[in-house]
Amino acid sequence: MAERLRCWSVYMPCDQMPRWRDTVFLSRNLVEVDVYEEGAVIKRLSVGDVDVFRRKRLEALSHEPFSFASVFDDWLHLSDREWREHLDQPVFVAFLNGQPVGMMGLKFERARKMVHRAKLVSVYVRKGERGTGIAANLLHNVTEHARDYGVLQLELAVNAEISAAIRFYQRHGFVEVGRIPNGYLGHGTENDELIMVLRLNNR
Repeated sequence: MAERLRCWSVYMPCDQMPRWRDTVFLSRNLVEVDVYEEGAVIKRLSVGDVDVFRRKRLEALSHEPFSFASVFDDWLHLSDREWREHLDQPVFVAFLNGQPVGMMGLKFERARKMVHRAKLVSVYVRKGERGTGIAANLLHNVTEHARDYGVLQLELAVNAEISAAIRFYQRHGFVEVGRIPNGYLGHGTENDELIMVLRLNNR
């Protein structure tokens, strides 16, 4: 895992939040955010942030259709209740200059013999912010959250043709453990799906 950039966890009332407050926080509760040196702010979304989640998820599916198993139309017509239900599992969003620019989620396994595992899902960083460290910061937050919940193994599936994503995961310790032929069918293509795993060390 790459070394984390300097970061501070900050608790503050919503009426004292910086200028991205009205975009993100819809309640008056105390919230926790991580503030990184390069200006990125990373926060786990709550159900009150469903509009942020909806906007980023639809942007991701629209701009990077080859990166996801779901397609834009699968999500476009979800009800508010269905969108909120997706936030039952952790979703972290990176904000830069008040705008959401990246997202990563976790999907915990619930079966008793699999609770040590979690899957990295909904990974997206806006193209203009790639290579800036935002993806690494998001991954760090997600990984630490998983570790806090006792997860020992973080897993993901990635289109075998998206080499930049694969290299990113490899740099952060993920190893390929399997390949599913023709795992992704769509947009007139047939692409393999790579399964990658990161073992989390105990603190």
